[in-house]
Amino acid sequence: MTKLGPLEESLLNGEASVNKDSDAKNTLKTCYSNAGFFSILTFSWMGPLITLGSKKTLDHEDLPLLSTNDSAYGTFSTFKKKLELECGNVRNLTTINLTKVLFFSNWQGILLSGFFAFLFVCASYVGPYLIDNFVQYLNDENKAKNEGFILAMTFVAANLIDSLCQKHFVFKIQQVGVRVQSMLESMIYAKGLTLSCQSKAEHSGGEIINLLTVDAERIGDFCWYMHDIWVAVLQVSLALFILQRSVGVASVAAFAATVVVMLLNLPVASLQERFQGKLMEFKDKRMKATSEILMNMRILKLQTWEMKFLSKIIQIRKLEEIWLKKFLVGSAIVKFIFSNAPTFVAVVTFGTCVLIGIPLESGKILSALATFRILQNPIFCLPDTISVIVETKVSLDRIVAFLRLDDLQTDVVEKLPRSSSDVAIEIEDGNFTWDLSSVNTTLKNINIRVFHGMRVAVCGTVGSGKSSLLTCIIGEMPKLSGTLKVCGTKAYVAQSPWIQSGMIEENILFGREMDREKYERVLEACSLKKDLEVLPFGDQTIIGEKGINLSGGQKQRVQIARALYQDADIYLLDDPFSAVDAHTGSHLFKASTDQSAIDMSISSLAWGFTYLVVQLFGYVAVMSQAAWQVIIVLIPVMAASIWYQRYYSASARELARLTGICQAPVIQHFSETISGSTTIRSFEQESRFNEMNMQLIDKYSQPKLYSGSAKEWLSFRLDLLSITVFASCLVFLVSFPSSITNASIAGLAVTYGINLSDTQSDLIRFFCQLENKIISVERILQYTSIPSEAPLVIKDNLPDHSWPSFGEVHIQDLQVRYAPHLPLVLRGLTCTFTAGAKTGIVGRTGSGKSTLVQTLFRLIEPVAGQILIDNINISLIGIHDLRSRLSIIPQDPTMFQGTVRSNLDPLEEYTDEQIWEALDMCQLGDEVRKKEGKLDSTVTENGENWSMGQRQLVCLGRVLLKKSKILVLDEATASVDTATDNIIQQTVNQHFTDCTVITIAHRITSILDSDMVLFLSEGLIEEYDSPKKLLKDKSSSLAQLVAEYTRRSNTGFGS
Repeated sequence: MTKLGPLEESLLNGEASVNKDSDAKNTLKTCYSNAGFFSILTFSWMGPLITLGSKKTLDHEDLPLLSTNDSAYGTFSTFKKKLELECGNVRNLTTINLTKVLFFSNWQGILLSGFFAFLFVCASYVGPYLIDNFVQYLNDENKAKNEGFILAMTFVAANLIDSLCQKHFVFKIQQVGVRVQSMLESMIYAKGLTLSCQSKAEHSGGEIINLLTVDAERIGDFCWYMHDIWVAVLQVSLALFILQRSVGVASVAAFAATVVVMLLNLPVASLQERFQGKLMEFKDKRMKATSEILMNMRILKLQTWEMKFLSKIIQIRKLEEIWLKKFLVGSAIVKFIFSNAPTFVAVVTFGTCVLIGIPLESGKILSALATFRILQNPIFCLPDTISVIVETKVSLDRIVAFLRLDDLQTDVVEKLPRSSSDVAIEIEDGNFTWDLSSVNTTLKNINIRVFHGMRVAVCGTVGSGKSSLLTCIIGEMPKLSGTLKVCGTKAYVAQSPWIQSGMIEENILFGREMDREKYERVLEACSLKKDLEVLPFGDQTIIGEKGINLSGGQKQRVQIARALYQDADIYLLDDPFSAVDAHTGSHLFKASTDQSAIDMSISSLAWGFTYLVVQLFGYVAVMSQAAWQVIIVLIPVMAASIWYQRYYSASARELARLTGICQAPVIQHFSETISGSTTIRSFEQESRFNEMNMQLIDKYSQPKLYSGSAKEWLSFRLDLLSITVFASCLVFLVSFPSSITNASIAGLAVTYGINLSDTQSDLIRFFCQLENKIISVERILQYTSIPSEAPLVIKDNLPDHSWPSFGEVHIQDLQVRYAPHLPLVLRGLTCTFTAGAKTGIVGRTGSGKSTLVQTLFRLIEPVAGQILIDNINISLIGIHDLRSRLSIIPQDPTMFQGTVRSNLDPLEEYTDEQIWEALDMCQLGDEVRKKEGKLDSTVTENGENWSMGQRQLVCLGRVLLKKSKILVLDEATASVDTATDNIIQQTVNQHFTDCTVITIAHRITSILDSDMVLFLSEGLIEEYDSPKKLLKDKSSSLAQLVAEYTRRSNTGFGS
């Protein structure tokens, strides 16, 4: 089997969602909570996992469980209660409230990490404080070795304490960061489940996903920087204390220079906040546009609009890049200024010493230089800290704004138990609206009483409010006045099928226990048994995102089966027997995270890594100048370092891979939940979905936390090796004083040696972060290397402008399969669709109807055979030349965010008069004239402010504008009522009289007046003749299908 790259793994392992069985198998308790003092101190508790990773490829099951305090399960409920106590209603939430609750929910970890920070800062200044003493000791001719060894031991002890405290500081910070991120992700998810429809319309799925993938993670990462401000004050104070001892009054000049450098941050911080806000604004817009395009890519390809929509994304990206460039230039200028700040402070300090006559001895100079070097850290990090504070503030504001959005009204429906009344649904004087700010009421003066056991059909023209009535009954539409009572449990089947990623069985059970007898009855009732026989693993077949590998009919029947299995008292079915399909492809949302990493992180990390490598080699070179014997120790230490790095890298790589893989299901589950929230709420499954989300978050937190812990395990051991080199240098200097040519050089070596372990720790950290972030580049590279479609245009083979002038379609021995390892779907079709004829294509689910259409438009390329249109082989011309000459009304009535005009004519090819003419022909002219903006009136994301039938009429308007010689109706009337179906059929018959019309039939009646009917069965032509001849033969497949349709219609079950 071909090994999958990280991109494919992260997408294809989306089904690796948490299930309780896999958790039960993991009998390991969290290593950390069970570890002893020494094990915790030295990170030895991570040893078994790293050892296991060096022997085998780590799987998620190998990871120890999280402790309760680190899991979303253990923290979310407490966090939510504290948030409600702090601000009462979440509508009153402020950024300060949220920050305060996050702090008090994690105060122990924050204070403990602060304590470690205090210790390592104090320990880091022991070296600079003692350097002057050490140089004086080396210059003293009557020195005692004991004094030298005590000084050396003090240096080493301080370095060891510094290292230990730093590692535990980082570990605690990571722990707090994971908890904060888990809390916020859980809160954002829970909010997404309760959002009102108006709030959802104002915030696209892409924008909400950004809150999860960018903002929550950014706030979690802020924990790294939360102590920086007070730590900087402490470091400056200790530095001034040491400088006072070394250079006396000149320390005031040093302090003044430091303050000047830090004050320069204020205007920069203000600018960076503005740049960051604008950057996120355009990132949201790009994400919104990208997600809409990816969801509807099939339609864009069929209409040859993909390049126009690509240019829209490129335009947004260019605007984003303007602000990104400003932000990065600002960051670069700040880094340049502040990386030179220690030199500036040193020049000011020593210049003051010279001016006022303070003597500069080598020991005091070295002590001051060592202090400046440590002081470099807070000055150098301050710009980053300010940038991160700015970014975090923006992210907190965005999350708070989201959490403050309106929820669904909880008092729309009065829910009563089944036994309380014979009335199932009762509405009295009900007035409902989608837009509370609008004067228009969607449903006016509704009075309905439905008794248990009744079957009620809701009829009306397109846009009359049929779907709105059902959504108000399930409590999704805001109520203006009146009462609505629902007595008993309910199940809802949406007009657009909502299918979860996962097994078919899981979609049908939908959280219920398996009752095999009932399950089999439901499969039979929904005609799913034949479909399951065809699928590779039956009901255990994994369904892709949005049910991509199921046909429209199969998805709808799975939905109905889900409703039936619930044994509800009330069933609400919104056009349940339509076969609206949506072959949309996966949503690649990890592009947002990967793009953000490339834009913001990688260059900074690469620069930091390079800088530290040069610095580390410089330190070793200076130390070996003072005590050449260090090289003897350095060789085995380097060998040990390389061994440790390799021993660790196998586990680190797999932990990073698991982190990436486990993030994808969190995003995917959230995306599915947002799109299916109406169905989830109608089945009252919010608590189960919240639980699933927390399981997925915990599954993501595990490798993330243990990946960080593994870094500290390695970093501490490499620190010990660095300290060994430093200690050996000190021992050589004390033991062999006669070999020292110059005490000042020895002091300089110690000055650099003090920072050896810190520099190496930073180097490892930068390297690990860079290694993790570079995966983003790898993923994007792998995505760009996925094979593309055929060329849009083939310059050497351009069809004539008038092609096709007749519209004859000749199919010769056509064979098609979806992938090389899959069986043929079309198995050698040969037929001719006569120019100007109306041909209907029929057949049961899976017979190959939609596949034939996709092959005609070259969404799928044939493995054998050919299609000729007016004697031109369509495989030999560019796909844009082909698709632009054909018209289609697809299964899925799709509209895009924008205006009525941009939805009908995105390429801007037609005049307003032509657009109005098309609207009138498709019966939408009067509807659009009522709108305030007319042709420029707003269309929300996915056309949510238009009914399904209206969207399909817009699709009809598009083909009326295009006027192609060949028109395909791919189950185009599946989502509209019979009257509108007749309008569409009449419009097609009236305006496409001289065109070749190919209709894939959903309603069998829609093709009975065709010139010819093609009946497909299992990828072969079973019948191809005029419908009159076929219907005369009662044994024909068409006659039998019509009889079955009539029988089902008469018994009230629809088509």
